Amino acid sequence: MAARGHVQDPNDRRLRPIYDYLDNGNNKMAIQQADKLLKKHKDLHCAKVLKAIGLQRTAKQDEAFTLAQEVAVLEPTDDNSLQALTILYREMHRPELVTKLYEAAVRKVPTSEEYHSHLFMAYARVGEYKKMQQAGMALYKIVPKNPYYFWSVMSLVMQAISAQDEKLSQTMFLPLAERMVEKMVKEEKIEAEAEVQLYFMILERLGKYVEALEVVQGPLGEKLTSELQSRENKCMMLYRRLERWAECNALSCKLLLKNPDDWQFYLLYFDSLFHLIDQSWTPPQEGTHSAEGEVHASISQALSFMEDRIATEEAKESKHLRGPYLARLELIRRLRERSCPEAQQLGEPLELMFQFFVKFGDKPCCITDLKIFLDLLTPDQHVQFINRLMEAVPLGAPGEDGVAFPGDTRALQRHLCVTQLSRSLGQQHALNTQGKLGLIKELKAHYRHGLQFGKSCLKTELQFSDMYCLMAAHVYIDLWLETGEVWGSWMPNTSSTTP
Repeated sequence: MAARGHVQDPNDRRLRPIYDYLDNGNNKMAIQQADKLLKKHKDLHCAKVLKAIGLQRTAKQDEAFTLAQEVAVLEPTDDNSLQALTILYREMHRPELVTKLYEAAVRKVPTSEEYHSHLFMAYARVGEYKKMQQAGMALYKIVPKNPYYFWSVMSLVMQAISAQDEKLSQTMFLPLAERMVEKMVKEEKIEAEAEVQLYFMILERLGKYVEALEVVQGPLGEKLTSELQSRENKCMMLYRRLERWAECNALSCKLLLKNPDDWQFYLLYFDSLFHLIDQSWTPPQEGTHSAEGEVHASISQALSFMEDRIATEEAKESKHLRGPYLARLELIRRLRERSCPEAQQLGEPLELMFQFFVKFGDKPCCITDLKIFLDLLTPDQHVQFINRLMEAVPLGAPGEDGVAFPGDTRALQRHLCVTQLSRSLGQQHALNTQGKLGLIKELKAHYRHGLQFGKSCLKTELQFSDMYCLMAAHVYIDLWLETGEVWGSWMPNTSSTTP
């Protein structure tokens, strides 16, 4: 029981056996022990509550509630009874009764930090945000600690979030929360990162992005350390909302130099680049391009930047990052959408996607990486593309049924990737009935063969070749949609490790 560690009164020794029985799930013995204790000590309220807990756990809810209310109406202030009643009400799913319990305790002991804290948490469980605010401020007056003050501020934010009237949130709750935090800022009492995060949240919800940016870039922003690049990420978001594309572009460049595999920064880089191009942005004649440094505002700069990122990756002997290679394809797409001839300078998409497959085809993510760029291929390149990829899949010699199988899991993953890309390009849909049946037979054969690589897997774990079953099911569905006939009634158990 959670309360046992807090028992401080002389009755601790008497109550301990009941706690032990409850902890061990021996509820009937806990009830009996409580009855024995109550015969000798009728005023031992905690024993009565512990008996109620035992009754609750033996499905005697009405008796348990009646017994608990006998104690609750006395408005106890001892920790044992309060915590036992809290446990009981939680198990009864009656958290609103806990608030009444601690409201009474606070009235009797108005200077208790512990009871005020419990009251605040009780209000939080039932979503009483207005009362949370009041309880937080009452607690702060008793014990002037920052966390208690910001509990009250957070309660105001929660009132704003839950308010049905958006105007009320923007004109009353959030401005009041902002003033409360500003008071602490002026008095230089901000201590924790969570307090800065809350201030940022308030300003963001008020749409005060300039002020939020000043907070992040100022001394308070130095406290944002729990997340990697937290300040930079917040600055990037604010630059985007403020449409300060020069700063957004420069910052994304700097972040990509540090982490060239972060896809979100590539997208922001391209977004800001083309916004600057559309605005015919030019750098100032004197000084830096922007508050974040140099800005790329031309296609030639973007091409050079991408070539540098690719060259850096190509210089590595191993552990290549996927981001730069995918970003090159994304830039080709965006240039093509604008009918920019510079797209040709980056290379032919078919060849670039083939090179990507050679590097990363044995990773499960390869299919989702390439799938979003299949539209860069022309229809007459589809067959050629799949054939090129199959050349990079190491398969063994064909067996009696003419099917060639991969020799390890990496080769299996490559084959899976090609098969899924083939479906995405519509090649499986284009097969006639016999072709689809032959494909299903081949997929089943690959599934059975792939089970040998998962012999050490638990029954609850996915097998390396399970995706073949799913693809076979998709082809069966295709056949049913086309013909209305059920072509197959057997599918292998994907959790099995034996054919």
